[in-house]
Amino acid sequence: MEEHLQGRRIGILGGSFDPIHQGHINIAINARGEFSLEEIWFVPAGHSPNKDECDMTSAEDRARMVELAIEAYPFFRLSRIELDSEEKSYTCRTLEKLTAQYPGDRFYFIMGADSLDYFEEWFHPELICEKAVILVAVRDDLDLTQIEEKIRFIKRLFPAEIYPVRGGRTEISSTELRKRISEQGNRQTERPDACLPECVWRYIKEQGLYGSKSHGAE
Repeated sequence: MEEHLQGRRIGILGGSFDPIHQGHINIAINARGEFSLEEIWFVPAGHSPNKDECDMTSAEDRARMVELAIEAYPFFRLSRIELDSEEKSYTCRTLEKLTAQYPGDRFYFIMGADSLDYFEEWFHPELICEKAVILVAVRDDLDLTQIEEKIRFIKRLFPAEIYPVRGGRTEISSTELRKRISEQGNRQTERPDACLPECVWRYIKEQGLYGSKSHGAE
């Protein structure tokens, strides 16, 4: 990661990014705008404690897809802090490392509303609340009043700053994209969904990810 001046407001968006899609980009754009963040750092998961790594695309492929997807956005960065670590990718550990490495910066951890529903069961949620402001990406199928109620509940458990991100809702998932690509296999010649960036789709075909197959240079 490039050197930068301290004292910035930095958004942290973690995930498998398997593959990254426009929903991730939209959430990052809106979080940045709504909370005046200078940068958003995309943090692909390394050794996920919640997923079987045998089912995940390689770390380097996921990192490269992130690089391609965010290339056009000067305020987005790829962070390899989890990919380059041998430890399990616990959010609290990642935030501890970031705050120690960049003590003058303020971090804003961006999470999905579905994850907020069981946030108190995460690994050391109190440390996450201590190290970062939490921003919750609200989906269309979730009632904002329910999210706000959950936020109040968490704030009764831990000292925390938690706010909803109201924009950037995109109803597409990486799981659904992988399924569509796999079902089409080498018959797939067009993007399975417009929410998959064209540059990422080209890379998927070139590398034969998710059962796809390249149909020649483009």
